[in-house]
Amino acid sequence: MQTRSILALTLILISVLASALAGRENSRGQVQADQDERAPAAFHHVHLNSVDPSKAINFYTSTFDVTKKTRVSGFEAVQSERMYLLFNKVAKAPATTPDSAIWHFGWGSPDMEADFKKHLDAGVAFQTPITRLGSGTLFAYMKAPDGALVEINTSQTRAFIHVHLYSDAPLCAAEWYKKHLGAVGRNNAPTPEPCEVPFAAPSEPLGVIRSPAATVRIGDVNLIIYPRQRPAPLVNTRGHVVDHIALGYANVAPVLERLRKSGVKVLEEIHRFGNGSGRAAMIEGPDSIAIELVEEGR
Repeated sequence: MQTRSILALTLILISVLASALAGRENSRGQVQADQDERAPAAFHHVHLNSVDPSKAINFYTSTFDVTKKTRVSGFEAVQSERMYLLFNKVAKAPATTPDSAIWHFGWGSPDMEADFKKHLDAGVAFQTPITRLGSGTLFAYMKAPDGALVEINTSQTRAFIHVHLYSDAPLCAAEWYKKHLGAVGRNNAPTPEPCEVPFAAPSEPLGVIRSPAATVRIGDVNLIIYPRQRPAPLVNTRGHVVDHIALGYANVAPVLERLRKSGVKVLEEIHRFGNGSGRAAMIEGPDSIAIELVEEGR
């Protein structure tokens, strides 16, 4: 009888211990999921459509000293610091009109005049020659392969530094990037309510509508958001020369679920990223911009 009691007590203790360990593991798993959900994004890549990716890659790697040719999960790519340009090969020239939410992207220059001359001497064509803003910042727009527009502008570094966006409501778009993707604003100035602010008149140089504008930062890259420049609505970025931008996460699944619960439109469910071991999904951001969520490997 005593032996049976001891055995029964032992089984109860084993059951309690197993439940405690299982609960501890579940708790650890939940903590990890919560951490993955809230983890800040890195700016992963700009994805381009190109009729000749090899030619495009040669342009970027020969034009910008900080870049190199590489491959990312099977995609032909250019690396610049910790971000990439990825390329899809397409049969015909990708669209550049009507305007989408992505205007252009670009690198910095500590010496714009010398760099501009160097690029000209190398045969780089410019849509807009070196130009000065009222702030003193110098910029120029290159004609890149496939109709892409690439900017160089005054900076302390030659790194890839920004993607320039259009928006129907730039201040609202900036708030969306901060709320949903953890972007960091340039300053702590409060956003007006409502955030839909009337556009200013076009200003020189180039007759561009520059206000209202906002800048947010994701990882090492600034997203600079200007008002749309034409009356026509902005169209989805898919199929344009700049097809989408992408952010990197350690674990895509909890991030996608959080965004879905927040009402963010999911364009593509989780799937294999390229031919690698990682995963990706696609969401739609402000002004019909396509944003990929990438997890290169687990």
